[in-house]
This record gives sequence, C-alpha cells and structure tokens, in this order.
Amino acid sequence: MKKIRLILLLCFSFFLSGCWDLNENERMYYIHGAAVDYKEGLYEFYVQIISFSNVAKSEQVNQDVIQTEVNSFKGKTVSEAFSNLYKAIDEELYWGHFTFLIFSENSLKENRATPVINELTRFIDTRYQTWIYSTDEPLSEFLTTVPLLRRSITLSRLADPLNSFKQQSFIDPVTIRELIISLNDPPYAVNLPYVRLKDDWKNQKNPSKSVETAGVGMLSNKDFKGFVKDHDAEGLKWLINKTISARVTSTSENNKNFSTTVKNLKSKIEPIVNGNSVQFDINISLTASLGSFTGDLTTKEIAKGIVKQIKKEIKDTYQKGLEKEVDIYGLTEILYRKHVNVYKKLEKDGKVVLTEDSIRNINIHVQKIDTGRKSFENTIQ
Repeated sequence: MKKIRLILLLCFSFFLSGCWDLNENERMYYIHGAAVDYKEGLYEFYVQIISFSNVAKSEQVNQDVIQTEVNSFKGKTVSEAFSNLYKAIDEELYWGHFTFLIFSENSLKENRATPVINELTRFIDTRYQTWIYSTDEPLSEFLTTVPLLRRSITLSRLADPLNSFKQQSFIDPVTIRELIISLNDPPYAVNLPYVRLKDDWKNQKNPSKSVETAGVGMLSNKDFKGFVKDHDAEGLKWLINKTISARVTSTSENNKNFSTTVKNLKSKIEPIVNGNSVQFDINISLTASLGSFTGDLTTKEIAKGIVKQIKKEIKDTYQKGLEKEVDIYGLTEILYRKHVNVYKKLEKDGKVVLTEDSIRNINIHVQKIDTGRKSFENTIQ
C-alpha cells in the first residue's frame, strides 16, 4: 500500500513542477517611455524600449551598450497604432516598467488625450503612477536623450522628476492618477509640466542634450488651452505645498539685487464669500536663506524684496491664466471643496467666472531669514 501511495505521489509531482505560463525575461522587450502625436487624422505613437544592462549600476556604466531603441506607429485610433506596433516587433512587449508619457500639442487638442488615457489605463501592467508631460517640440528626440554623463536611462528627468524637484521646485510633476482626478473634478482642468530639449551642455566629443521643465500645458476636460512658459509660470510654485526649495531674485529699494532660497513654504487659499460673489485671499508663510547679493542689506530690506517679487510672480501667472481663459491656480476647486452650495450657484459649465479682482489679498509672511553667516554685510569690503 505504501508503494502505491509513493508511486501516485511521484506521478502527481510531474503536474505540479514548472511554470508553464511563465514569460522568460530575455524573450521580452520592456517599454520605459512613450510619446503621442496627432497628424493628418492619425495617432502617431512613439515607443521607447530600453536595455537593462546599465540599470541600477552605481559605478561605471557600459558606454558601448545601446540603452534605448525608439520607433513610431500610426493608426486611426490608439488601439490601431498599438496593433501596428505589435506587428513589427520581435518579442512580447512588457508594460510593467512604463514610466512616462509625453503629449504633443496636437494630441492634447479636441479632447484627443482621453482615448490615449483610456487605452493605457486598461492595460493590466500599466500603473497610475506614470508621469505625464506636454510639449510642442519633436517627440522622438526626447526618447533618445540619455542623462548627462551617459548615466542609466532610468535616471532621466522624465523618468524621475522628483529627484531634481527637491533642489529646484518649479512645476509640480503630474501622474496619470492626478490627471484623471483633476479632469473629473472642478475646475475640470490640469497643469501638465511642459518640457523641452536644450543643447547647452558640452563634452570632449559632442554637445549633450538635456530635458528642461519650462512651464505648463493647460488641459481642460473639453479642450487644450495652450502653454504658459518660463517666467510667466513662476507664480505656480508659490501656491503648491509640495514646494521643497525655490529661488527668488529680488531688488531692494536701493536697487541692490539679491537672491534667496525659499523653504518651509506653506500656502493656503481662502474663499471669501459675499452674497453671490466670491473673492480669494492667498496666505503664504516661508523661511528664506540669503544667497548672492551686493552691498549691505538688512533683514527688513530682504523680507520686503521677497514679498514684492513673489506677489508679482503670482499676479503675472494669474493674468496669463485669465488671458487663456483657464483657472490656473484651481480657485474653482477650492470653492467647490469649502463652499459647495456657493459653487453650485456661481458655476457655469463646471467653472466659476474669474476676473482680475477675484484675488482680493496676497498675504506673505517671511518667518525667518538665514544668512548662513553672522551678518548681511559684504564678505569683501
């Protein structure tokens, strides 16, 4: 009887061994990034597949390894473009490492981004943590640009925006999850980081390209509102509590230029309801450390210059939003969260009409100024 049991056990063990549906790593391609454009009635999807030979290496990176391959595929729909992609590739594509997606200006217009998001979020392997960007520059070059010093492609600014955000907080990175939430809730709009390429790095061989975050692309649930770039977008960083470190250059009353690094930023927008009208008070507290400056300065002069410049940047960015008919600071959402009954009375098509007078006060409190030294006097007299 024992022998029979042993024989049966050995027979059944053959059915339990092995993973028949396991995909071998070397028989798969890994999608890391993608970009989407829209031309002549067709979606054009750029796909970046990467080699993992240099991933997670802290020492010397193998410069002979090709880190990335890029190709584009077209279709009348996003699904058709993906189908054409699968027809022209050697191995199975794995989407579990998909990290970022760049939208062109054309692909954001006329609600064309929605089918793209629908398609990607229906893949079982994709994640809602995927980073989203916008641009008006050629897409393929973003996907072939590697980090400076030829570091691993997974360490690029597009794949890991939070790393550089710690040192200079300018535009808040956005994920697919945040994009979906923003487009489903008032004011039904989202600020997508705007990226562009720069050729200003040099080495012993050839110039190197780098990716720069230079503003936002403003997308509503109905249409694309355009870009706000460079200095026009500076006000955004003062109204997000995610800001870790931001720089501001100011001028004192005696025309002395100085730069400070702002930290410990806390901002709060308060709706002020008066009958059937609403205005908003912006309250900001921060600490600052003095950087470069000329001449002797007092703490009073520094604080006054910081307040003046931040107010200017907030107003300038708000004005750009009004020109493009977009609620760039999300004031409508704040009213919706805090005074939903007032919002329902004032909203039209999900938005509250904003004017130049909608921002009533901008109150900025500089809690502390640190020089890193004992005085605010020049080092060299």
